[in-house]
Amino acid sequence: MYIPKSMEVTDLSKQLDLIRAHPLGTLFNYNAPNSSLISYFTGAGSADEAQVDGEMCCTHVPFLVVQEDDGTVKLTAHMAAKNQHVQMLRNNPRCLVVFQAADSYITPSWYPLKEKTHKFVPTWDFAAVHVYGEAKIINDKEWLVDMISRLTDQEEGKRPEDEDAGAPGKRWKVSDAPAKYIEKRLDEVVGLEITVTNIQGKFKLQQDMSEINVHGVLQGLEREVDNSVSEELIRLCKENNPKAS
Repeated sequence: MYIPKSMEVTDLSKQLDLIRAHPLGTLFNYNAPNSSLISYFTGAGSADEAQVDGEMCCTHVPFLVVQEDDGTVKLTAHMAAKNQHVQMLRNNPRCLVVFQAADSYITPSWYPLKEKTHKFVPTWDFAAVHVYGEAKIINDKEWLVDMISRLTDQEEGKRPEDEDAGAPGKRWKVSDAPAKYIEKRLDEVVGLEITVTNIQGKFKLQQDMSEINVHGVLQGLEREVDNSVSEELIRLCKENNPKAS
């Protein structure tokens, strides 16, 4: 990933916090191309579809961050057992997972200095983390239940609690579902564990702008952009751009 030095974030805690806040990752993997005709007759679909999915595949899946005592960082998840990506990861475990926080179009109209020179163009602010690693497919049901329970607890924990039993707002647990139903659903998925080998963070938040223009952007975000997006971008900017303080 192209990362200007001023936008590079190497703090692991910040990188992992972004993943926990936005756990839906985009998983990429590449295999050397096989014969489209062979893939077609083995059930991959049309020849054109087989050529595309047989070489490069992308799956959108929520991940859980696991930090081991020895400092190793892993990403865990589950995938549909029928997903062709599963076999591709077995063939080539090297992969990339992309996570992204809130993002927004930035208009030059928010820059106060625009009125003096007009030498500004639109841009886009965002924060992203790229995780590179080695994938392992796991078929252990106990492992799957533990991983899914921990991921569920993480996401349910972001919801407001309603203590009334059976209330719509009550936080859901895996144990709320019938055991036989869970057992059946587990037959449909496989586990995924990625051992992280490298991680990059790019937080593009007006670091190349003057202080007056940075504050102009913060005001523009607050005034014109959806609250959930503007609040996160403003917070990230203030935490990672000294000119925003």
